[in-house]
Order: sequence, then structure tokens, then C-alpha cells
Amino acid sequence: MNKKHTVIQSALFPMFFLLLMWMVFYFDGAYNLHLNQYGLRPQSLKGLIGILTMPLLHGDMGHIVSNSFPILILGTCLFYFYKDIAFKVFFISYVACGTLVWLFAQSDNPNNVHIGASGLVYALSGFLVVSGIIRKHKALFGVSLLITFLYGTIIWGVLPTEFQKAIHFIENQSNISWEGHLFGFASGIVLAVIYRKVGIQRPIYSWEINNDADVDESNPYWLVNENEPEIKEGEQANQQEVLKNTSDNPYTVNYTFIPKQKEE
Repeated sequence: MNKKHTVIQSALFPMFFLLLMWMVFYFDGAYNLHLNQYGLRPQSLKGLIGILTMPLLHGDMGHIVSNSFPILILGTCLFYFYKDIAFKVFFISYVACGTLVWLFAQSDNPNNVHIGASGLVYALSGFLVVSGIIRKHKALFGVSLLITFLYGTIIWGVLPTEFQKAIHFIENQSNISWEGHLFGFASGIVLAVIYRKVGIQRPIYSWEINNDADVDESNPYWLVNENEPEIKEGEQANQQEVLKNTSDNPYTVNYTFIPKQKEE
């Protein structure tokens, strides 16, 4: 299976989720369903349904477009580099963000509802950035740098609206759910720590092993990876023999020297 096909497979679920988002947005606008009333209302029994519906509901075209590209990019990175835990991270982030907003967000106005997938975007960003850093894996650290480069400025979105206006991150908008951003980002960081030992790990080299540890000196490899299957005694002997044979040069190189012609 080539890498191109793997990337396409990794993008399938994010694209499916985007399709669901856009279908909800289309039918809501086409048939005047007013689905935003089913958004998340903090500390309200009626608003509990918003834990499930919040990421699928959007206010206008600009709102849904601004969330669509990050969902596609971040979701594809998640399913490509962390395929073993991708679904867990996605759905736990989905539920955790909404639950925390319902529990702790401001509820001064009961008519205010939280909608949009930006909390999920922040959760995926937090997971990818922090996970790549703490795993110390070159490829995953590169993903962290890429996400930071593309979406690094969104970190200001976790601040209260008044602070965002003070630093001119936003101007006149006041209906942004900064709580969704904050709790989404926090959820991603916590998941990165919880699942730090699941999936791709940084290789452990022989010189990094504690000298006091019980090291098998007959291991013919410089690279030691704890995730590799245990090598049986017979297989290990064969590998050592192969390495021994490769140390002898099986080729004979013959050089032909052509004398320089005398000038006439």
C-alpha cells in the first residue's frame, strides 16, 4: 500500500464528518428548520442535547467554511499518524469539549447557545501539537511544527472575548464561544498525555540505554525498539551470521591502469 493511498484513507472519516456538517447546514437553511435552537445551553437540561449537536450546527456560511478546512487537515493528520487511537481521540474530544462547556461556561443569558465545530478544531490542534512534542518523534514533531505554523494564532481564541478585543484578535464580534475553544484545547492536551505511550514511539538507541540495565550484548543491531517482536534464539544466530558475512567483502575490484601516452 503506497503512501498516497494511505493519506486518502486517512481523510475518509474527516470528509464524512464534513459531509454530515454540510448536510445539516444545507437542510437547516433550505427548510428553515432553525436547528440552532438545539445548540448547547450551559447548565440547562434542555441544552444537554447540545453536547452532541454543537459541532454539527453553524450560524452562517463563513462560520462553517472557517471550521471545514481545519477539520479536514487536522483530522487527516490524526488518522494518518495516530490511526490506532484516532477514533478514540476524535470522539472523546467531541464529547469532552461539549460536556465541559455545559458544566462551566457562562450561563447569564438562557437564550445563548453554543454552536460550531471550533471546539473540536482546538481539541485536535492541542492533541497533535502536544503529542508530537512529548513523544520526541521526528515525524510527529514535524507535524507539531506544521500545525503551529498553520494555526498557531488560534491560541488567542482560548482567551475571554474582552482580552481578544484588547489584543485586536477580534474586533467587534462578541458571540464567539471562547469557552468552547478553551475546553477543546485542554481536552486535546489531556488526551495527548493519556495516550502518549500508544502508537508511534521514538526509537531508543543503544547509547541511550542505562549502563546498569540488563542489556543483551549479542543483539546485532544498533537500534533497539521496545515495540519490535522478540527475536528467537535461532533467528538471532542467523542474523548474526548474516552480519558477519556482510563484513567480508565478497567482491574483487580490479583496476586497470592506462599509461600516459608520450607526446610526439
